Amino acid sequence: MRLPSRLMLVLTTLLALLALSTPAQAAGDDYPWRTDTTQSADPWGFTKRQCVSFVAWRLAQRGKTVNNATQQWGHAASWDDASRRLRVGIGARPVVGAVAHWNAWEASTFYGAGSTLPNGVMRAGGYGHVGYVQGVHSDGSAVVSQYNMSGNRAYSLVRVKAPRYLYVGVSGPR
Repeated sequence: MRLPSRLMLVLTTLLALLALSTPAQAAGDDYPWRTDTTQSADPWGFTKRQCVSFVAWRLAQRGKTVNNATQQWGHAASWDDASRRLRVGIGARPVVGAVAHWNAWEASTFYGAGSTLPNGVMRAGGYGHVGYVQGVHSDGSAVVSQYNMSGNRAYSLVRVKAPRYLYVGVSGPR
């Protein structure tokens, strides 16, 4: 039986939306230092199992290296300043592959598990926060993979509207 093209489009769209709302456990944590307890540096000069290390690793997977020793990215709260200094684009719209960024104590809209409407606030800690944009919703929210958002050095996948996005190795929106 062949489905009408309009129905196929609706089904394909629904499947794509379901994929974007997959819980963290199903998405998987493939970060190589997920069980490390040493608090040592990763190959890019960031402390393992921190948000900056996870994002540096994810960017390196995509062929874009951020090196803390040579480029001086610092802790997450300074990543927007480093982006300006290094002439990396910064904007308000997420794109897949961008870095979601929060300065120290900065808050943004948060969507609870499975929610299609904002229903909370996500607030960064004193060192700020970064995450990796894995997907983008039509309302401008993003699916962000991250480490250590809650201070527990753990992986999570959230839907948020970050205060800004750093276009490290990707083109910003036009």
